[in-house]
Amino acid sequence: MINPTPRSLLYCSALYPGQYAKNNLTDVMVIDLEDGVPLPQKVQARLCVEQFYRGHVSQRTALRINPLRDNQGLLDLLLVQSLDQRPEFIVMAMTEAAAEIDIVRANLSRDGESPKILVTVETPACLRDIHTIASSADGLIFGSADYAASLGVTIGGWANMLHARASIVSAGSAARIPVFDTAYFKLDDEMGLLQECRDVRELGFSGKTAIHPKQISTINEVFTPSVAEYEHALAIVQASENSGEKITKLKNLMVGPPFVKQARKLIQRAQELGR
Repeated sequence: MINPTPRSLLYCSALYPGQYAKNNLTDVMVIDLEDGVPLPQKVQARLCVEQFYRGHVSQRTALRINPLRDNQGLLDLLLVQSLDQRPEFIVMAMTEAAAEIDIVRANLSRDGESPKILVTVETPACLRDIHTIASSADGLIFGSADYAASLGVTIGGWANMLHARASIVSAGSAARIPVFDTAYFKLDDEMGLLQECRDVRELGFSGKTAIHPKQISTINEVFTPSVAEYEHALAIVQASENSGEKITKLKNLMVGPPFVKQARKLIQRAQELGR
């Protein structure tokens, strides 16, 4: 059975292995060796990761590694190479060239297979070459905090990140890979999280990252097609088929090929998630 594209990806520091055991808390638990671990504790964090993957892992996991331009990233690669049981995804940080993806994939290939590679888009250089990078990746994650910091603009803004978000969605769609939005940094602003989830879903994001467990239920709810959306999509497809796939009318809506295409995508996603 192929795992569905995740809706939620929850970051968890590699220093706290007990948090990994929270099965089904999130679609994917991202075990973080990068920002979630201070430099003096990187060695300890790798030991925690190694011990974790020795056990039975039922939770879908990703491992965020340090940038390859840093020795810590190379040490992270050696760690993953040594694991018998490996994460489903590798999350690459501060990626700026498709060649970096090729290096990770080549070094982690085993019997012709390697973990799926999700690239975090968090620098202007990455965004500049986003289509080339997307063509080599298995998914994209927007890292708005580092991206905003590199521009010297407010972290957590909407208007100042809209161009980057739209560029990421466009590149992901062209490469036919999923794209995941940045985390929402205001922990006690549930309405703000809800609105941002709705907005980025409308932009074309497949899901969203999270920095706290209490954000997961909202993210999963928004990125799961509702019953009403599912039934409306079924009605569009049925109306099109009944008309011989000609442009037709459904209530007050003119239905043509683009509407049917979008409806089929929504139906597929809903069924993928068990609707």
